[in-house]
Amino acid sequence: MALELKQTDKEGLLIGIRTNGKNYSVRTDRRRYFFPDEWNRFINQFTNKIHRFFFITALHSGGRIMEILNLKHKDIDLERGTIKFNTVKQRKARKDFNAGGKSRGFFITSNFIKEYKSFIRNRKINPNDYIFLDNKKLPNNYDSLQNKEKKKYYSKTAVAYSTLMKRKIKKSNIKDWYNFAPHNLRKTYGNWMRTFNIEMAELCYRLGHDMDTFMLHYGSSLIFTPEERRKIEKIMGDVK
Repeated sequence: MALELKQTDKEGLLIGIRTNGKNYSVRTDRRRYFFPDEWNRFINQFTNKIHRFFFITALHSGGRIMEILNLKHKDIDLERGTIKFNTVKQRKARKDFNAGGKSRGFFITSNFIKEYKSFIRNRKINPNDYIFLDNKKLPNNYDSLQNKEKKKYYSKTAVAYSTLMKRKIKKSNIKDWYNFAPHNLRKTYGNWMRTFNIEMAELCYRLGHDMDTFMLHYGSSLIFTPEERRKIEKIMGDVK
């Protein structure tokens, strides 16, 4: 039997009660993305360097949260200006879909490279270390585990970042803060990158989507003003 959902006092947010009696919420539209002023207010909330860099990585790469959490330092190539996701979402149900195979590598924005250089400055970096996970708590065979097996080691970190984002979004005076989750940074990347006139096939590859999925989630008209487009360019830097 389907669980009954009721409208809350917040537009676009429904609430239901699980069979165990606990409340849960459902967003009716998951396509919300940041406008540049909203992003600036959000990211300026952070003083913790690794937290700040996590969200910057999400904005500048469009990666899924599990893909970002499984980034290693060696996956960021400073000379080429590229990033590579080696742990990616696998779509077993879509045998005809292959937007990157077992990994995805592509050019990253110039401002991200600057942010990464700042992040690692004066630090001794092991290229094989994961950037956002506690390497000491990972098993020796973590690299060879399947995605489902890896999840138990990174899921708590994923939940922590999601909770942190909600808290910081709310403090950023964004009225519909409840419409944001880490996945909305991926939506932001997809829509912001469209302002740079990147070929659709390339953008689909970077996001790990097929064309139909991309159009379903990113097919709306861009409503950025000329001033907002300039601000997006300033935030992202040079884009290839």
